[in-house]
Amino acid sequence: MKQDRKHYLIVGSGLIGRLLSWRLLLAGHRVDLLSRDDLQGSDSAGFVAAAMIAPATEAISTEPMVQKIGMTSQALWPQWLSELPEPVFYQNNGTLVVAHTGDQAEMQRFKRRAEHALSASDFELLDKEQLVDKEHQLADNFDQSLFFKDEACLDNRHLYRLLTTLLSQHEQCRWQQCDDIDQLTVETIAVLTLQYFNQISADYTAVIDCRGNGAKQDLAGLRSVRGEVIRVKAPEVNFKHAVRLIHPRYPFYLAPRPNNEYVLGATVIESDDMSPVSVRSGMELMSALYSVHKGFAEARVLEMAVHCRPAMVDNMPTIKRTEWGFQVNGFYRHGFLFAPAIISDLLMILEGQEEQLNFRKLYNV
Repeated sequence: MKQDRKHYLIVGSGLIGRLLSWRLLLAGHRVDLLSRDDLQGSDSAGFVAAAMIAPATEAISTEPMVQKIGMTSQALWPQWLSELPEPVFYQNNGTLVVAHTGDQAEMQRFKRRAEHALSASDFELLDKEQLVDKEHQLADNFDQSLFFKDEACLDNRHLYRLLTTLLSQHEQCRWQQCDDIDQLTVETIAVLTLQYFNQISADYTAVIDCRGNGAKQDLAGLRSVRGEVIRVKAPEVNFKHAVRLIHPRYPFYLAPRPNNEYVLGATVIESDDMSPVSVRSGMELMSALYSVHKGFAEARVLEMAVHCRPAMVDNMPTIKRTEWGFQVNGFYRHGFLFAPAIISDLLMILEGQEEQLNFRKLYNV
C-alpha cells in the first residue's frame, strides 16, 4: 500500500466517474463513489454510446486539438483495457467513410476538409478494388471510400459491466446510490458525505464532480445535446471496420460489436429531451442501415435508445477547480475519444504535476 494514499469523493458514475475511480484505485487511493444512477450505469450517455475512438474523422469538422487528445486516448485504451480482468472487444481496424452516388458532392467537401485539417498520412482514398480488399461487403454498394487507419471502437456495455464489478467489490471503494444532486456546495457535500458514508467532508483530499448533465446549476455554459442510436444483430453482415456514411443532414456512424451486432448513431439535436426515439429518426437510422448493406434488411432490432451528451459552448471538455475540488465535464460526443487522455491529465493535476499534453487552454485549474 502506498504511503501517500489519498481519499477522494467522486460524484457521478458515468464513463468519466467510473474510469476515474478505477484509475485512482489502481494508484493506491481510496474512493467513495456517489451517484443517482444504478450500478449498471444504464442512465449514462457512455452506456448508450457507439463508443468510437475516431480522432481523425472527428477532427475534420472540429479543431486540431480533438485529434491531439484523441490520439493520446487511442494510445492509452489498449493499455488500460489490458489491465481489466477479462478482454473487452476493441476493434482498431480503422474507419471507412463512404457516400451514395447522390451524396458525392458532400463526400468531396468532406475530403477537402480532411485534406485541410489532417496530414496526408492520416487517410487514403480507396478505389473499388481496394475497397473490396478492405471490406468486400461494403463494396457491394459503394465504389470508393476514404480510409482512416488509426481509429477504433470498443464494447462499452462490457466495459461498464467490468468496471461495475471492480468498483463495487474493491475493498478501498464505497459506492452508494443517491437521489438527484442539483447543486454541489461545501454545505451540501458535508451533508451528503455524512449521510451516505458517515464521513466528514474535510477528510477528503478532493471532491470530483463527474455528473455530466446533472451539473448544469454548477457549471456555466453546460448544455445538453441529444443523440439517438439503434442497436441491431445482423448475422448476414460481417464488417471488420467502423463505417461512416456521408449524409447531407446527419453524420451516420456504424460501430461493430461482437457476434454480428452493430450500433448505428447519427442525430445531434440541441435539446435535453430524453423522450424515446422519434419515428423520423428511427426511419432514417434503419434506412441508412439498409442502404449500407442489404444484409441489414433481416437484422433484428435489439434496442433504440436516446441520451443527452453534456457539452460546453465550444464542445470541448473542461477541468475546473472549485473550492471543494474539481468539475470534469463537457465531453460532448467524444466521451470515449477523450476520456483516457483527460483523466490522465487530471491524475497528474491531483498529484501537483503539469498535465501531460498541455491542454491548459481547456482547463481552469
